[in-house]
Formats: sequence, structure tokens, C-alpha cells
Amino acid sequence: MSDDNTVENNEHASHTNQFIDKVTLELLMNKNHYNRYLSQNDPKKHQEHLDHLDKIRKYRSAIINMTNDFIDNSNHQVTTEVNDAFDYYVRTLIRHFDCKKIECLEEFNNEKDEDVLFGNMDGPIEEEEEQPHMKSYWGKHKVQKKSNTFGYPMNYIPRIKDT
Repeated sequence: MSDDNTVENNEHASHTNQFIDKVTLELLMNKNHYNRYLSQNDPKKHQEHLDHLDKIRKYRSAIINMTNDFIDNSNHQVTTEVNDAFDYYVRTLIRHFDCKKIECLEEFNNEKDEDVLFGNMDGPIEEEEEQPHMKSYWGKHKVQKKSNTFGYPMNYIPRIKDT
């Protein structure tokens, strides 16, 4: 009976590993490498992918026309499934464009920032501040040591009296 459990555990582990390998390949490889991998290791799935791309080419003008109809007329009705899918698609694109806009703004602001690890290596050497112990090496804010408000040393450990 323990042999049956071992076989089941091995099959489960093998299935889990296959799933993890599949997800890793799909998410971490670029499309060209993944398509090449698919063509060599899973010709059936690769052929399904090629058929899908052929259908996209075949229906390209109809897809573009329907997309334009949706954009031009917000009340355009096809089917609930198509309308929901288009709404999801448009919302996803808008989020993508907003993220790209924020990313471009951050890159622009980072180019203007002079908060660089070693600063301008070609420029003049700046003099140190008057109080070097108050300078923060991790940000723009000064670090100030606060006094002990407890009235005893920080390493003080109180003893419990034996009765």
C-alpha cells in the first residue's frame, strides 16, 4: 500500500513540476524563443498558435472595423461577450497607457535629479557640511540622535529581587 502512495506522490510531483516549468517558460521567455521552444517540444500547440495567427490575419479588416465601430459609437451592441471583452480590452489599454505616461514622467524627473551615488564626477568637489555627523548617507534628510527619555542606560536590564 505504501508503494501506491509513493507512485501517486511521484505522479503529483511530476505534474506539479510540469506545470511550474510551463508557466516559467511562458512568462519568462520572450515570444520568439518561446515559439521556437514550442515548435521543437510541442508541435501540436505550436500549430494551434500558427492557426490562431492565420485567423487574425484573415479577419484583420473585420476586427479593425468592429473596433472602430465600438470606439465611434459607445452604444454599439454585438453580443454581451464581445461587448464585455472589448470593454476589458479598452480598460487594459488605458491602464497600460497611463503606466507608460507615469514611467516616462519618472524617467524625465530622474534625468533631472542629481541624487546620484557618486554625483557629478567631472564637476568641482563640494565641501563637507559643517556637522558631518548630522549628514545622512541614505537620503536627503538629516539624522538626529534623540536623547534617552527613560532615565537609565539603554543596555540596563532590571533585576528581579528574590523574596
